Amino acid sequence: MTQVGNRIATASIVNDDPHAAAQEAIRELTDQLGAPPSIVLVVFSADFSAQAVRDGIYRELPASSVLVGCSSFAELGPDGALTHSVTALGLQLPGYTAKALCTQGGTDSFAIGQQLAEELLQPKPDLLLLFPDVLTLNVTRLLRGLQAQLGTDIPILGGAPADNGAFRQTEMICGSQILQSGAVALALFGPLSIHSAACSGYTPVSVPLRATSIEQGNVLLELNGRDALSVYLELLGPRRNEMPAVTIEYPIGVIRRTSGKTEVQTDLVRAVFGIDEHRGALVLGGDIPEQAELCILSATRPDLLSGTNAALQSILSAEKGSGSESDLVLVFNCMSRKVILGPRYKEESAILSSLVAPKIPRFGFYTFGELSPVARTTQHHESTFTVAAIRFHRAT
Repeated sequence: MTQVGNRIATASIVNDDPHAAAQEAIRELTDQLGAPPSIVLVVFSADFSAQAVRDGIYRELPASSVLVGCSSFAELGPDGALTHSVTALGLQLPGYTAKALCTQGGTDSFAIGQQLAEELLQPKPDLLLLFPDVLTLNVTRLLRGLQAQLGTDIPILGGAPADNGAFRQTEMICGSQILQSGAVALALFGPLSIHSAACSGYTPVSVPLRATSIEQGNVLLELNGRDALSVYLELLGPRRNEMPAVTIEYPIGVIRRTSGKTEVQTDLVRAVFGIDEHRGALVLGGDIPEQAELCILSATRPDLLSGTNAALQSILSAEKGSGSESDLVLVFNCMSRKVILGPRYKEESAILSSLVAPKIPRFGFYTFGELSPVARTTQHHESTFTVAAIRFHRAT
């Protein structure tokens, strides 16, 4: 009997009708795979109704297939970066199993993460693809809750569903269910290897500042003993008049010193999601450690593209060292980078295409936050380009 190998395909359809676009995307995947995919990930324009996308998918997809998806700021697929599309990844992985999971949002994100993990303990997955809504969950704490149960060695990849930048409501798909809060996830069980990288390209434009007062993990009240908002506005100079829109260009970096007292390494980037003028506070998109050293960050367009290139070169170097080529490349890229790059945003996809072999499928989207391992432990990022190259070892 001939063994059927792993088959992976991607498709992007731009169409004003989300039902028709989703239906056509599944047809394309089926044509490429030779049969309907058993596992589907889908990302779609926030202009589209999740219900219409789901219904279009199920016109072509068997009910037995595992389906997970979410809305996006822009989609990444075989044709590069697109807007107003339905982009789908289809997988046929003989010998592997997959499970779709979902949870509603709530006030205790750590506990929600623990509860979600309880569905994955026997057995634990080899990879978890997670799509958490930052508008209804604290993603940093959700991740910690998951890791408290599963351990930190299980790779968790993904991105936060997005709308068109209004930060009002996102949508997610988990099988036949539609969610407008919480998170959806796809757990994969089977032998695989992953090389991942995360790089922002942002650099400090302020001296190091101590986070002297933090509330609830992500509300920065004081920097060096002063109101955080006042310090932030001073450092913006004349651009303070562009508040709050300018905050997308000036995130906060969690830093560590690498050499002496002057050189620093940015470990994590946190977007400024809002301000509290009454309390003089900055509301960040994710938690930061108590008493952390921080810097205000900024980046030119070339800086961001250099960050993209650095992340991809890291992946290529790791692949070369392992002597194996990936079967799939996943990209989760922050929407703030697309905004700053403006008409040059497609250059990130062009760098990807120039470095990754055309035969290797690539899939992803522009997010409201990214999840990717750094030093083998998954972290919650923002304003960052994250990429993962996956190799499936069974039935190849």
